[in-house]
Amino acid sequence: MPQKKKSGNTAGKKTKQKKAAVGVKTMQLRPASRRAVEVKHLSTPPTFVKPKKIHPRHLLPLVREGMERGFHSQSNEAFLRPLAMAISPAAAMAPLAVDNELTLVTNTELKKAEEQRTASNVGEPSVAVNANVVFYTGNWYAAVSSDSGKTFKFIDPGGSFKKPKPNSEFCCDQVVHYISKIDTFVWLLQYGPDSGDNIQRLAFAKTADVVDGKWRLFDITTNSLGVVGAFLDFPDLALGANNLYVTTNIFGPGNNDFGSAVIRIPFSSIESGNVTAQSFVSMELQSFRVAQNCDTTAFFAAHHDTSTLTVFSWKEGQATPVPKSVGVARWLGGNGYLSRTPDGRRWLDRADPRITGATLAKNELWLAWSVDRNSNHRPGPFVQIARIDATNLTLIDNINIFDSNSAIAYGALSTNENGEVGISYMIGGGPLAPSHVVGILTGVRKDIVVSNGDRGPLDSSGKGEWGDYLTVRRVYPNQKLFAATGFTMKGPGDGSNRDATPRFVVFGRAADSGGALPDVTGGGGGIVVPPVVIPPVVVTPPVVGEVPVGPPFKNVNALPTLSVAIAAQIKAAAKAEGEQETPIEGFALPLLMVTKPGVERWPVKTGTDSDVALVGKNIIAGQSLGMGIVQATVEELTLMGRPLGMRPASKNFDSAFHETRLGIVERTVWQIVADITALKLEKDGDYHLVLQGASGETMIGEIPTPLKKFVGGSPWLANIKAARKKIDDKLVNKLNPANFVQLEGTLVPRESLPEAEQMHAMSAPAHILSFSTPEEGQEIELATFKTKVKPTAVRITGVGFFDKVHGQTGVSQLNGIELHPVLKVEFL
Repeated sequence: MPQKKKSGNTAGKKTKQKKAAVGVKTMQLRPASRRAVEVKHLSTPPTFVKPKKIHPRHLLPLVREGMERGFHSQSNEAFLRPLAMAISPAAAMAPLAVDNELTLVTNTELKKAEEQRTASNVGEPSVAVNANVVFYTGNWYAAVSSDSGKTFKFIDPGGSFKKPKPNSEFCCDQVVHYISKIDTFVWLLQYGPDSGDNIQRLAFAKTADVVDGKWRLFDITTNSLGVVGAFLDFPDLALGANNLYVTTNIFGPGNNDFGSAVIRIPFSSIESGNVTAQSFVSMELQSFRVAQNCDTTAFFAAHHDTSTLTVFSWKEGQATPVPKSVGVARWLGGNGYLSRTPDGRRWLDRADPRITGATLAKNELWLAWSVDRNSNHRPGPFVQIARIDATNLTLIDNINIFDSNSAIAYGALSTNENGEVGISYMIGGGPLAPSHVVGILTGVRKDIVVSNGDRGPLDSSGKGEWGDYLTVRRVYPNQKLFAATGFTMKGPGDGSNRDATPRFVVFGRAADSGGALPDVTGGGGGIVVPPVVIPPVVVTPPVVGEVPVGPPFKNVNALPTLSVAIAAQIKAAAKAEGEQETPIEGFALPLLMVTKPGVERWPVKTGTDSDVALVGKNIIAGQSLGMGIVQATVEELTLMGRPLGMRPASKNFDSAFHETRLGIVERTVWQIVADITALKLEKDGDYHLVLQGASGETMIGEIPTPLKKFVGGSPWLANIKAARKKIDDKLVNKLNPANFVQLEGTLVPRESLPEAEQMHAMSAPAHILSFSTPEEGQEIELATFKTKVKPTAVRITGVGFFDKVHGQTGVSQLNGIELHPVLKVEFL
């Protein structure tokens, strides 16, 4: 739990402060008892009573501003699957690559912690698992399960162990881990007076002893670290090949002293009972985080500035860790981020950019932290991840875990036996109360919302708070699975902010899990949660590589028409991507002359985007349904939901998806039968067709100007040119510019004005002799125009596209869907 720094010396009084000892130091951990201490396992946790002199919250100093880097994240949003899809994926989107799907093996609520008002909105849950034994902690409670997390007994961490000294009380951080090499659970508890010289206590127990409640205790003191007078806070645990690593922040001894420590403890010394260690202390950097699952070299890091990490490598047998600066995408941070939940409550007022997730995946180091809105031009706070080559400590990639409508924070990371990176994080704000998500980031990325919150935290202290960390761990002995913690606030609440619902989750790939959620019932302190359907959020394009994609198609005429059954699967998947939004925005007036191509998502509109090879391949959730055209109707397409990453429909998403496609609709070649009822030439050179279905519903089809100046090297240039010529020959060549007049910047039929005003209206410029499309190399100036046409039956084939709704003629008001570009026109 991060803390707020108290004021030190009083006015007129000087106190000599002892300087903190920096660098590496050999130390021995002080035994807190001569023999193992037995703890009681309770059916319900005691209601936590705060000590009268609980230590106040210390705030970390702001990270100094870094330089702007020349690289940014190009990450796509995740498809946040509802919980039901973890139980039966085929029920929501079939068929799927089942082996790669994310499956929840266990999803248990520790309901009694909520009922006893001992689980708060600053929950800080942690977990460790070996076989059927699960040890789980939160800010004010601990729990143990001997049936794989189906049920829990509780432990009172404040009353189970003797106080380190008379004025030292347990409160409140706890972290747990499991060391398989020596079959030992590690339980870290933070104690402290209201200021300086507190203790981080380590409790060790074999798996059998955890069940029996027997723990050996050792203390890390400020004196042993050489920081007498300081306060230790925000601890963490990580494992290497032969060492346990403990990290802690250091506040003091002086008012302006802020630092961090890494403590390396050999497994052999834990096993012997004579626990020795080496500590590394820095008073220049804060919030060290050691990567989970390190081998013989431990990696840990902290922020040097807002675009630079200081990454340390510490080999076994090496006396001193070696630092290196690693540049990352510049971010924005502070002490508190802004995000409001649907009930109007803030929940990120205590968020900050300290590293909350770190793991080593084969030869890659992954480091995660929460950043504020407007970082990388994102609309809300999100989790930024630096993916670093561990062999030379150079940046591979900047990854953003983000959502266009909600904030994401508190990302925890770990690695399984397959080298996959698992994550546990919170999402909230906008349409969501704080909700818990788990996922796998490597390979075929998958994310599942495991618990949807019902409300945000109260701001009785003047701040709406969450945090400060979650946990994800490797499961033993099935090391392909992950164990994760999270918490939400369920139901109407009791007005205390101490009624959060903690959650224990085991997840992994379906192929590695041995099955889906077991058919068990809750008991004791655990409730196994049945599937709960919540709206899916965002669809990310399938990962190229799982299904061969190949080059983009060049001729729409060579594409087959898919069967009704396959088309139905694609439509169902497209509909599952989101709900409809009602846009509200004013009308935009085009300019008079066509002089240059458009800007907003222009690569996507012309087939020159980075995802063009995916179009028409019909790869749904990692499985190919076959290349081809999907037949639909105007009515079907206008009811397709926009992915949440492109809501509301009135918003411009060019910055996020300028040259990438989002969702199934934009990767599908659709074919509809409709009537063309109106025709426009837009300022970007597109023919704008109003397409009316049998019910009267309308949508838009657009055909770009088939010149290299407008469409570049599009693989569909020949198709676009043929479609444009069809419209010219059937509709445009019949139009005479002399019969048009200027109205607010575009040419319209003279009959668009009252008869009394027609003769006084400004005619088309004299040099505008035709509206037809020029040939390549012709320098003919085109004027924008719009006109109704006699309803003309047509079969239109084109690529799906979600445009911004801003009052366009014939626009689908619900979703802004278009066929853009149109690739084939067949008059009926």
